[in-house]
Parts: sequence; C-alpha cells; structure tokens
Amino acid sequence: MICCNKLTPPLDQPFKYGTEPIRGLNLGGWLVLEPFITPSLFNPYIKQNVTEEYSLTKLLGPEQARELLERHYSTWVTENTFKRIRDLGLNHVRIPLGFWALGDLEKDEPYVPDLALDYLLQGLRWAAQYGIRVMVELHAAPGSQNGWNHSGKMGKIGWLDGTAEGEKNGQRTIEYMKKLLRLLQGPGMDHVSPLFGVLNEPAIFMLDRDRIKQWYKDAFAEMRDITGAGKGPWAVLHDGFLGLNQWEGFMHGADRLALADAHQYLIFDQNLISMSRPEQVKFPCEVWSQDMQRSVLKFGPTLVGEFSSATNDCATYLNGIGAGYRWDGTFMNENGKPGEAACQRSKNNDTDGYCSCDAQNRIGTYTPEYRQFLSEFTQTQMDAFEQGLGWFYWNFKTETNPLWSYFDGVDQG
Repeated sequence: MICCNKLTPPLDQPFKYGTEPIRGLNLGGWLVLEPFITPSLFNPYIKQNVTEEYSLTKLLGPEQARELLERHYSTWVTENTFKRIRDLGLNHVRIPLGFWALGDLEKDEPYVPDLALDYLLQGLRWAAQYGIRVMVELHAAPGSQNGWNHSGKMGKIGWLDGTAEGEKNGQRTIEYMKKLLRLLQGPGMDHVSPLFGVLNEPAIFMLDRDRIKQWYKDAFAEMRDITGAGKGPWAVLHDGFLGLNQWEGFMHGADRLALADAHQYLIFDQNLISMSRPEQVKFPCEVWSQDMQRSVLKFGPTLVGEFSSATNDCATYLNGIGAGYRWDGTFMNENGKPGEAACQRSKNNDTDGYCSCDAQNRIGTYTPEYRQFLSEFTQTQMDAFEQGLGWFYWNFKTETNPLWSYFDGVDQG
C-alpha cells in the first residue's frame, strides 16, 4: 500500500490523529468557485452583477455554465497537483464541495448539478494513488449558511434563520450530507477519506446558537446512523466564529468528533491587521497556541481547517467584488464609509509601496526582510496549530495573490 512519506502510515492503516499532525492543503476554488482565488472566471461578468457561483451560473445558463465549469474543473486540479502535494511532504487535503454537486436542485437554484461530484471522485482516486488522506467537506448549504460568496450565494442567510424555508434548508443540508457520506462508504474509503467536514463556516454568531447546536447533534446522529459506531470518518464541526472556548464540553464523549475546523486569520480584524511584524509573528504562539491547548483539554480533538501566510487583506476580491480593502483604507465599514487604513509604514520602517495592495499582490516587490517575516509568521502558525490535530493551509494556489498560495510560498522561498 502506498505511503505519501516515510512519517505517514499507508492508507490501509489508520492515521494516528493526535499523535501525528495533520499537515494539509485546501483545494479551494476547485469545486466551489471563489472570486478571490480565480478572478479570471468572474472578471468578464462583473459589469453584469456577477458576484459568486449563483449569479454566474444564472447569467450563463445551464449549457454555457457547464462548459465553463468543466473546463475549470479539469485544469485547476490535476493528478500533478496531488503528486506535488505528496512530494512536498504533506499528508492531507481538504476538498470543499457545494450541495449542488449532489443534485436534487429546486427551481431557483441555477447551479450546475452532479458535475463536480465526478471530479471529487477523481480527486479521491488521485489521493489514493499518492497515499494522501482527504477531508471531504460540505462547503455550501442550500439557502446559504452565511451569506458570503463561498457559500454559493451572497446576501441574506436562508439557512436555519428562524423561518420555515430556513428550517427546510437545514433539513435539506442533512439529506445532502447523508448522500455524500454514503458515497464515501465504499471499500477502502475509510483511510482515504477519514475526516468529514459537516458544514463550512455556518454564521452561528448571527443565528440562534441553540438551534444550530441542536442541528449539529441531529446531523451527527444521522451520520453515525449511516456509518455505524466506530466506523466511517471523523465528524468535524466548524466553531461558527464563536471561538473555541464556546464549545467546551459540547457532545462530550461523542464517537470521533473533532472541533472546530477553526479558521484562523489575522486579516479580518482591524486591530490584528494593524499590528507590527514582530507582534504578528508572536501572536500565534501567544494566543492561538493557548487556544488550541485549552480546546484540546476542554473539548477534545481540535484542528485548524484554514489559515494562510497573509497579514493583509489585499488579495483581489478577498472581501467580495467591489468591497475594497482594510489594508489601504478602501474597505467600506458598516456605515458605508471607508475606514482607516490598517497599514502603517512607521511600524515596520518599510519602503514605498508597502501600503499599496497592488504591491502586496506582486511577489516581485517583496524584500528579503519581508520574505523572512512571512516565513516566520507561517511557521509560528503551524507550530501553534500542531498543539491540536494539525492544519490545512488555505489555499494550495491562487491566480493572483501569493500570500494565499502554498505552492507560490514554496517556489519563492
């Protein structure tokens, strides 16, 4: 049986979660589109108010949308992607999937059904070929679990929002989860896909917390009804942006349950993004490391599903198409006005252009000192997250921003 590296057990043996760290990459922007990862897919249609996959597929119609997606799916991730991940010494990938990949769409859901599922299965075959384990994760729920573009549809949350339609979408999500799990129960799949992300980034902080926690319990019960006790993948829950400490004691003693698919970023917080470089390098060790240790003690197995090398929010369309950036002061606050620029050259003694988002997106402008800082910041995060089960870097690559591309980070030292 193939091993991805000498430190990782072959796929016919269990991975020792909690002993050996997860060191993985996200295959984001593949089967769920994100404008900031692949802006070229969206640029031709922005003037027609396209902002995410819903509006893109609605504008193009079923045939043209299928053609565009098939071209993208077949080129954004290939067998060579998995080979390179193996060669880099990593041991896991996380593959986001939208609910529409599983079909059974309603009239107002213009997504292309079924197609992405074929590519997911191909990805699992490639992973098995190179000894890499996969965390398959439901990334987008019907109605949108957070109203952000990577949920498939921007705007109002229509998932467990206190309405009858929101309740219906919550139940539909469980049905999609069950359908996906059944597909992952084939012979030999236990070790190829040993982790299952129940749902990416539900905005629990904006919803009824008790209702969502009950939904988690219901979803977990349905999952174990399919897999059986002690069988099938670990269930991985997102913390819903409540913070790890809010989940202490939740579902204590559950069969292979992990928290929280936590996503740790500095760059969406005005205070953190404004810190000096030395402060940012220290932050993961002083704060996130302690959070991980406490969560492991008070909740149980905890991992980080997303993080990056970015210490600014300059990636094209990162905050949404037309939303601007905190870094240079063009991001619109809740009052619809630009906020104060987070970049302050005086804190880092840096060169002209440092506070320009255009420069931040061009790796050729990075000084040796800045590259060293990025390396240290990335490494301290990895060290902090390995206080738990480990990490998945977001993302394996992007079209335009190297601070979010693991492959670029390696290529550029």
